[in-house]
Amino acid sequence: MVEQESRPDYAGKATVYLDQNVLDLLVKEKDPAFFSRLMSDYQVVYSDETLREIKRSSQPEVFLTALESMSAMHFRYQTDHALQLTGGMLITSHSPFQTYATYLGNEPIYDVMLAAAHQTNLKLYGGRKDSSFSAISREQLEAFNALMSHASEQLMLLGDEQPEIATALKQYIDTLQRQYEIATEVSSGELEKYIDDASGQSGIQAYRSAVGIGPVQLNNVQPPNVIRKLWEMHQDLDGYKGMGYVIEDFVGISPHLIYGREMHQHEKVTSVYNVLNVIGYKPDSSLNKEHRHIAAISDAAHASVASHAHVLLSADAAFVCKVRAIFEFLEIPARVYLVTFKDGQIWVED
Repeated sequence: MVEQESRPDYAGKATVYLDQNVLDLLVKEKDPAFFSRLMSDYQVVYSDETLREIKRSSQPEVFLTALESMSAMHFRYQTDHALQLTGGMLITSHSPFQTYATYLGNEPIYDVMLAAAHQTNLKLYGGRKDSSFSAISREQLEAFNALMSHASEQLMLLGDEQPEIATALKQYIDTLQRQYEIATEVSSGELEKYIDDASGQSGIQAYRSAVGIGPVQLNNVQPPNVIRKLWEMHQDLDGYKGMGYVIEDFVGISPHLIYGREMHQHEKVTSVYNVLNVIGYKPDSSLNKEHRHIAAISDAAHASVASHAHVLLSADAAFVCKVRAIFEFLEIPARVYLVTFKDGQIWVED
C-alpha cells in the first residue's frame, strides 16, 4: 500500500485507545457503523504495543489497513533532550504503514531485550523449571548488553554531526546501564532468597500459600475502591503485618532506588497491574506458559499507554475490571468500557 502523501495533524479530539480484541472486531468488519461513529466522535490512537501484536498476528497488512481506515494516530511516550521519559505523550499523524516500517527497523534488538526481561516473571509463575533465577539474570544481562551495543553503534553513527544528541544518548546509555545492573542484582538475589526451586511450587503459588489468600477470595471484591479493599485484606496477613508497609508499597509504586524519582503514570499502571496478577485479583490465566505470559505483558502495556487516552475500549471483562480498579486508585480520568458483540451489533458497557 502506498502511504498517503499528507495526513491531517492531531486536531485535539478526545482520544480512544482500542485494545487488540476491539481492533480485531474492526478487522472482521463487525458492525462497521459503530466504528464509523467512533471515528467521527474520537481520535483513534494506537501504540508500539499495538504494532508488536500486529506483527505477531502474521497478517500485518490487514490490521494496518484497518488502522488506516480509522485515520488512527500513533500514541507514544515523550522523551526530553536527554532521552529521559517526561511522563507525557506524543501523537503523530504518520500513516500506520510508515510507523510500522519504522518500528520494524528498531524492533529486533528490543524484541530480544523484552523476551529476556519477562523470563524472571515467567519462572515466578511456574515456567522455566530447569533454570535458576541467576541463570535467567545472566541471560537478561547478555540481552541488555546487546541492546547497549546497538545504542552505542547508533551513537558512533552520529559522530560529530549532532554532538548534542550524541552526548544525550551517551548519558542515557550510562543511566540505563546503572539502572539495569541494580535491577538484576536486587531481583535475582531476592527471588533466590525466598523461592525454593526444589519445592516444585511456583513462586506465585508459594506466595499465595504463605499469605493464605488468593483468587477465590479476591475476585469477590467489588467496586468502588477495589485496590484499597484488597490492601485491607492483606495488611494484617503474614508477610505484611508489622512491616511498616503502606498501600503504595503493596502495589509497588513507592519511590524506587532504580528510578531515583517519582514513577511516571504509565509505570505505576504497569506495576499495579502486575501486582494484581500476582495476588490473584482477576488474574490472567496460564501465566506459566510462554504465549499466555506474553499476552499478559501486552495487556499491561496496553493499560499503561491507554491511561493517557480519554477512553479505553476492550472486549476482555477481567482486563476491564483490573484497569478500572487501577485507574480509580491512581485517580486517572480515562474511562474504561467493556465491548461486546451480540446480534450483529457492538455494545459498550460502562
